[in-house]
Amino acid sequence: MFERVIGQKKAKQILSSAVRKDCLSHAYLFTGIHGIGKTTMAKELAMVLNCETKKGCGECSSCRRIKQEIYPDVRIIRPDGPTIKIDEIRSLCDFIAMSSYEGRVKVGIICRAEKMREEAANSLLKTLEEPPKDSLLILTAENQYAVLPTIISRVQKIDCQRLETDEIVDYLQKEGQSPSDARKLAEYSGGSLGKALELRDSQEMQEIFQNVNLVIERLNQLKPHEIIEISAKMGKDRLLAFKFLEILSDVLRTKSFQKDFSTVFGKQYSVTQLALVLEFIEELKLYIEGYGNAQLALESLFIRICRL
Repeated sequence: MFERVIGQKKAKQILSSAVRKDCLSHAYLFTGIHGIGKTTMAKELAMVLNCETKKGCGECSSCRRIKQEIYPDVRIIRPDGPTIKIDEIRSLCDFIAMSSYEGRVKVGIICRAEKMREEAANSLLKTLEEPPKDSLLILTAENQYAVLPTIISRVQKIDCQRLETDEIVDYLQKEGQSPSDARKLAEYSGGSLGKALELRDSQEMQEIFQNVNLVIERLNQLKPHEIIEISAKMGKDRLLAFKFLEILSDVLRTKSFQKDFSTVFGKQYSVTQLALVLEFIEELKLYIEGYGNAQLALESLFIRICRL
């Protein structure tokens, strides 16, 4: 049960125990950063509940169709643009209220539940308060604090954790990645398999990856014009700069747990100095989100690091 979910030992134990004891909640909220398996775990739970072998085998017709998102008794909603609209939630509630077509349990999965507009979230309350028989709602959220308290109070919350570096390395190596590349991708992912795969597969993310790697390894050896060049390249738009800062922050946090954590940016840094860098990165992310000049933000970051 849940063998295909990487990591998440505690969450899997909670759900497996509830399935065995037949005491599943009527609704769950899986929380945690992007790319750690929240939606995968929701689909796996739907498989367990509707599997022809009752084990979530992953091979039967029901399990295969749930994985492909074409099973008639499982519906998944994702944000349409920046939000999840009220019509989508109303449609899901109507779906949950109907009798199953062929499965044992109707399952509705709402990805990024924090993206529900307030009216959409409110339209879900009645279904949460009076859940139809043989139904299950699963919500996922990257930012649990953006989910309405009235929603949180009506679901069982399960916190999903960042993946261990070795868990991501093992997965990437099974996918054909070399040990050294798998290790570097895992370290740069901040515990998110999804981010590691984006770094591997997306051309834009590969460019970010290469520049973060350059900064991490050689910033203090770079010439001024090279620093300006990186700032211009990564600061050409705010979203790109934000992603660059996120990955840089994730790498620094990962390195802080390693024996050679102080050897970054091409020289030695203390724990206090790295903490100051991380704090400044968070300030710059807010500045960029507020439509600040991304290139100038990156230049100021690199200058401050070099002066520490």
